[in-house]
Amino acid sequence: MNAKVWVLGDAVVDLLPESEGRLLQCPGGAPANVAVGVARLGGNSGFIGRVGDDPFGRFMRHTLQQEQVDVSHMHLDGQHRTSTVVVDLDDQGERTFTFMVRPSADLFLTEEDLPPFAAGQWLHVCSIALSAEPSRSTTFAAMERIKYAGGRVSFDPNIRPDLWQDQELLHACLDRALRMANVVKLSEEELVFISGSDDLAHGIASLTERYQPELLLVTQGKAGVLAAFQQQFTHFSARPVVSVDTTGAGDAFVAGLLASLAANGMPTDIAALEPTLTLAQTCGALATTAKGAMTALPYQRDLNHQF
Repeated sequence: MNAKVWVLGDAVVDLLPESEGRLLQCPGGAPANVAVGVARLGGNSGFIGRVGDDPFGRFMRHTLQQEQVDVSHMHLDGQHRTSTVVVDLDDQGERTFTFMVRPSADLFLTEEDLPPFAAGQWLHVCSIALSAEPSRSTTFAAMERIKYAGGRVSFDPNIRPDLWQDQELLHACLDRALRMANVVKLSEEELVFISGSDDLAHGIASLTERYQPELLLVTQGKAGVLAAFQQQFTHFSARPVVSVDTTGAGDAFVAGLLASLAANGMPTDIAALEPTLTLAQTCGALATTAKGAMTALPYQRDLNHQF
């Protein structure tokens, strides 16, 4: 079993600070990173989205194709530009983002751009795809279609508040997506934002009761990950590493998670979940040891040295 993992959303050129005021051009965007991450782990991934018919867009499409990602539904848009983001890193490797292109090509995705979905497949989405029309309606349609076909939905909000002028709309979109998601991955900050509670255990219990996902994960960086699965609440410790750049850690975690779930199916119990989360956390940790998001995503051979 190696079910296909479709990833819908933005493929972004990240501009990272280099020496003497120079910027390093790196392929990125959370959905594109996840698609590449799954492929590097030996999975079967496909990207659904739009990039500009411009040098950055062609660079991104070529990059994903070279990484063995199915790009048959990665469309070149001649009317809009590829998303471009300046990433600023602090001394701890934590980052902030400045979006240089608004609106970018990815937000013009239509239902005609979607592939046919099949039973057993996965669809992974983030909230940036929900931030504007027509991408918002297209994303919800994709979630509905794959579930109707017998597939599953993975949702990582990956919230970028500066992309949302209407906070009520943001909460409404998050609520709708969470109701359709089988697997949800949140950061601690996102858990607090969505649940309204500073108490992590209370926040997880609240969201689990409200949305009833099959699996809810809250990543805590170096502290590990909290998992709510089959009415059990468990903490899994992280692997210690020396971080250089945290840009792609969450995406690498999701890639490891989905690669494992697509290959092995949903775990039967909390004990069977542990190998999947160990793989996901190892991917996330390894991704922080080099600069860039996509460039730092681990290959299967990197994991072979860890186990």
